[in-house]
Amino acid sequence: MTFFNVGRPSVREALAALKRKGLVQINNGERARVSRPSADTIIGELSGWRRIFSLTPVGIAHFEQLRLFFESSLVRYAAEHASDEQVAKLEQALKINSQSLDDNALFIRSDVEFHRVLAEIPGNPIFLAIHVALLDWLIAARPTVPEHELHEHNNVSYQQHIDIVDAIRRHDPDEADRRPADPPQ
Repeated sequence: MTFFNVGRPSVREALAALKRKGLVQINNGERARVSRPSADTIIGELSGWRRIFSLTPVGIAHFEQLRLFFESSLVRYAAEHASDEQVAKLEQALKINSQSLDDNALFIRSDVEFHRVLAEIPGNPIFLAIHVALLDWLIAARPTVPEHELHEHNNVSYQQHIDIVDAIRRHDPDEADRRPADPPQ
């Protein structure tokens, strides 16, 4: 404190800011310890910027473009590298998706789960954190679908998921990429 000519409140504020960023661990009665931030912590720091961008239709469109670009890479990777076990997980997520076409809240959860399983295939926690964040950000900005159109809307998404899983099962990245996954409901 003397070296920087600051008081205890400034040090506490600085440590609290570092803790929020996941860069230090603070336990009562112990010294602060440097920690390695997780992918989730790093992506969480971007949420403030997301709020600013998502205030405009152009900002939302930019996030949607980012999601499509990112998912294109994920489906291509999955088609090239997915194991039989990973394909089975996708098929299970697809089955749950099919059983929830008439319950929109359940369909949204099953849709998010399908996308999560897809994002897990590369085995990269940063990809998963980015994908989860993109879905969360876009779900918050999604338009409301009229009640009488929900089944049809959900069915279109489900059919796209079927096409993607079929292409991944055949290890056909070009076909998988031709059928980009739909935005979350």
